[in-house]
Amino acid sequence: MADSKNLVVLNLGSQRVGAAVFGKTSGGDLMLKKYEFSEMMGDPSVDATRLPQLKVALSELSDRLKLKGTSAWYAVAGHSVFTRFVKLPPVSADKVDQIVEFEARQNVPFPINEVSWDYEFVSPADYGEREVVLVAMKSDSLNEINDQVVAAGIQTKGVDLAPTAIFNAFRYSYPEVDEPCVLIDLGARSTNLVFVESGKMFTRNILVGGAAVTGAIGKEFNLGFGDAEQQKVSQGFIALGGSVADHSDPGLAELSKVIRNSMTRLHGEVLRTFNYYRAQQGGSAPQRIFLCGGGAQLGYVVEFFQEKFKVPVETFNALRGVQIAPGVNAASANQEGHLMGELVGLALRAKGACPVEVELVPNALEISRDAAKRAPALVMAGLCLWGMLGASTVYVKKADEAVSKKIDQVQTKYNKLSGHSAAIAELNNKLEDLKAQSGQLEEAVNDRSYWVRMLADLNNRFDNDFLWLTLVEPLKNGTSLSTALVNTAGSSSAVDPSAGSGSLFIPPNVPAPTGASMATDAPADGAQPKTELRLLGLYRKNDEGQEVVYRFAKALAKSEFFDAPDIDTKLNDYCKAEAGVGEDRYAYRFEIRVPLKAPMQFKK
Repeated sequence: MADSKNLVVLNLGSQRVGAAVFGKTSGGDLMLKKYEFSEMMGDPSVDATRLPQLKVALSELSDRLKLKGTSAWYAVAGHSVFTRFVKLPPVSADKVDQIVEFEARQNVPFPINEVSWDYEFVSPADYGEREVVLVAMKSDSLNEINDQVVAAGIQTKGVDLAPTAIFNAFRYSYPEVDEPCVLIDLGARSTNLVFVESGKMFTRNILVGGAAVTGAIGKEFNLGFGDAEQQKVSQGFIALGGSVADHSDPGLAELSKVIRNSMTRLHGEVLRTFNYYRAQQGGSAPQRIFLCGGGAQLGYVVEFFQEKFKVPVETFNALRGVQIAPGVNAASANQEGHLMGELVGLALRAKGACPVEVELVPNALEISRDAAKRAPALVMAGLCLWGMLGASTVYVKKADEAVSKKIDQVQTKYNKLSGHSAAIAELNNKLEDLKAQSGQLEEAVNDRSYWVRMLADLNNRFDNDFLWLTLVEPLKNGTSLSTALVNTAGSSSAVDPSAGSGSLFIPPNVPAPTGASMATDAPADGAQPKTELRLLGLYRKNDEGQEVVYRFAKALAKSEFFDAPDIDTKLNDYCKAEAGVGEDRYAYRFEIRVPLKAPMQFKK
C-alpha cells in the first residue's frame, strides 16, 4: 500500500509546466498517484510573457490536482542557472566549504551576495582531484519564479534544477546501465546534455531547442509562432537521410527537410559538447543515448540521432522504476515517461537521499527555514521563561517571609541601640572640634617653611652683584600686610661682599622710587583676593643700566612661587626702575611686583 504522505513536485519548463503527486510504497519505492501537464502558448524565448503565463499554468495545475495548501519541490530550467564544473585540489574535509566558496567567487559571473548558489561532488572520493559542480542563479530571478508558485497556493519545500533532477531519475530507473551514456533533454528553449559515467556526472546546456525548429518553420512558410508550433506538433517529423524517399505530400516533405536542417544544427552543437567532454573533462565517448523532453516526441528523432552518432538511441522512460497507482492510466503515463524525468527526480529529492543534491533557496524559503530552526529554541525559551517565573514566584514568597523576619530582628536591635545615639553624636562633635584645632597646628607646621623656601628661591634668582633689595613686602589687594617681612635695623643698604655674587641682604625700609607706584584696586565683592610680593631695591651703575633689573624680574617669573606668564609682553606692569643716566649717583631705585601663585601663606 502507498504511504499516506504525498510528495508534490513541479517542473517549471520553458513551454510546458508539469505537476505530479507521488507516494511511497511499503517497500520504500515511488508510486505515481496523479500528474498533469499545462502548455504555455507563445515563444518561450520572450521573457516578458514568461512569468504571467507561468502563473496561469500553475493555477490551472493547482486546481486540477488540488495542490493548494501543499508544499512542493520544483525544478527550474537549465538555461536559467549558471553551471560550472571545478576540480578541487586534495584538501581536508573541514576546508572544502572554504575552497568551494573561493572558487564560486572566482567563477560565478555575478556578485556572490546577489545569487543563490550551491555545490555537489560529482566524482568519486578516491580520485586525487575531486570535481564539484557549482550552480548559481540570480536571487531576483529565483524570487520572481517562487512568487508565482506561492501565488498558486503552493508552498516551496525546495528548488532543484532540471539536469540534476533528470540525472537522479536516470540513476533510479536505470540502475543496471554501467556503460558511458548521455541523456539529451530536448527542451523548448534549450537542450540539456547529461553525461553519466562510472559515478561521474557532467551537464551542459545548449541554447538550441524546439523553439528554434518552430522559428525555422515559421520563417520558411511565413507562419506565426503559434501556427508553426501547431504544424510541428501535428505533422512534423525529421526527414531521413540517405536513399530514403521523400514523403508523398510535397508540403510535408518540405516541412520535414526544414526540421532536419534545424536538427542538424543541434547535432553540431551536441557533437561539439561530446568532444569537449572527452577533451576537457576526461570523459569517454557515450555508448548509449537516451532522449527525453518535449522534443523526443518529434517523428523519427530517435532514427536521426542514431544515424548521426552510430550508437544505440532510445527514449528515456523515467517511470521505468516507478509504480503506477490504480487510478492512473499506466499505458498513457509510460508513453509520457520521457516528459517525467524532472518530476521523478524531484520526488526522489522529497523522498530522501539522491546521488546529486544541489539546491537553490529563494529568500522566502530561507526566512521560513530560519524561523523553523529557531522555533524549538523559542519554545524552549518560553518554557524556561515560564519555569523561571514560577520559580521566581516561590522564591519571592519565601524571600518576603525571610525579609520580614529579618526586619523584626533588626528593628529590635535598632530600638536597643538607638539610646546610644545622642552620646555618639556628642562625641562626634567633640571630635570635630579637636580636628579643627589640630588642623590649625598642622597648617602652622607646614607654613613655617614657606617663607624660608621663597626667600631662598628669591636669592637664587640673582645672576650678578649690581642690585640688592631694601624691602620684601607681601600685599593683599594692593595693601601691605606688614611694614616689612624682614627689617634689619642699623645695617647699611649694600651687598655684603663676604656673601658672594647675588647674595641677599635686607637693609632698613627704603621708600619706593618716585613715580613707581603700582597700587592695585581692591577686587569686587565675591572675587578672589589678589596676593603679591613687592620688592624694593637699588641697582648700581653698570653698562647695561636698568636691563639688569628687568632680567631679574623675568627670572622671578619663572619661579614656582610666582604667577606672571605674560611678563615678557607686559614687563612695565610688573617692574619700574629709574634710568641710570646721572653721573653723580652710585645707585638707582627700582620696584618689582609679582603675583603669588599659591594663596598667601602669611598669618596676619
